Amino acid sequence: MSQGASTWSRQKASWAALHALHPTPIDLQRTALIQQADTDALSNPQWLESLLLRLGLNDEALNELPSQLHAHCGHGLRIWQYPTQFSKYLTQLSRLKIRSYLEIGIRHGGSFVTTTEYLDRFHSLDFAVGVDIIPCPSMAAYQRQNVRAQFWCVNTGGLDFLARLAELDSLDLVFIDSHHEEHQCRREFELLHDRANLIAFHDIANVGCPGVSQVWQEVKCLPAYDCFEYVDQYRDLGPFMGIGLAVRKDRLRRVR
Repeated sequence: MSQGASTWSRQKASWAALHALHPTPIDLQRTALIQQADTDALSNPQWLESLLLRLGLNDEALNELPSQLHAHCGHGLRIWQYPTQFSKYLTQLSRLKIRSYLEIGIRHGGSFVTTTEYLDRFHSLDFAVGVDIIPCPSMAAYQRQNVRAQFWCVNTGGLDFLARLAELDSLDLVFIDSHHEEHQCRREFELLHDRANLIAFHDIANVGCPGVSQVWQEVKCLPAYDCFEYVDQYRDLGPFMGIGLAVRKDRLRRVR
């Protein structure tokens, strides 16, 4: 089998596995915890880390989470992030005057909703778009709750995604958290880097996602960006997860 045919076979198998997944509805009432919080508190990474626990974490891959966090898993917004990483990432975003957001790969929707609600507390968002190839049952309810939120159930490798992107006037922040294979991660970056001021990647430090780490290392070498990493780990685990944020240097100068 040729390398191209082998890659295509793996891709089809991956898509089949993805379609077998069924996202779980999330508790959107928890967003009130963000909406009612003081912005000074939201700007504090330690306080925000504790808030993320109250918002609720995902209970998939519990082996990647320390036992002391398990009581916070499986309910609420089902955020699939390490709170110790996500809190530092979000607080840095709060200082960057972000007005539009796109997240690729939203699973249950918890990280997307959390990021959208959090950013909106600091600078009112013009729009936020969640993208996933799998239908996400909570997104219809969230769109009713937040009219500036959109959900695109599309394949980022298809023409529909390109057409929708072309309709967006601007794009500040993109978060890539989709299939975690090197070729797809690189393709999504190449598709979006000219359109976005900031691009973030999830799982840059994950032992199980070497392809994402490889793409992130390449991005860090590009002269157009200042890059930041949020890779704090819990003892005796991983390394897992990890967030990388690439900010265009000209954009960073404008907000300082």
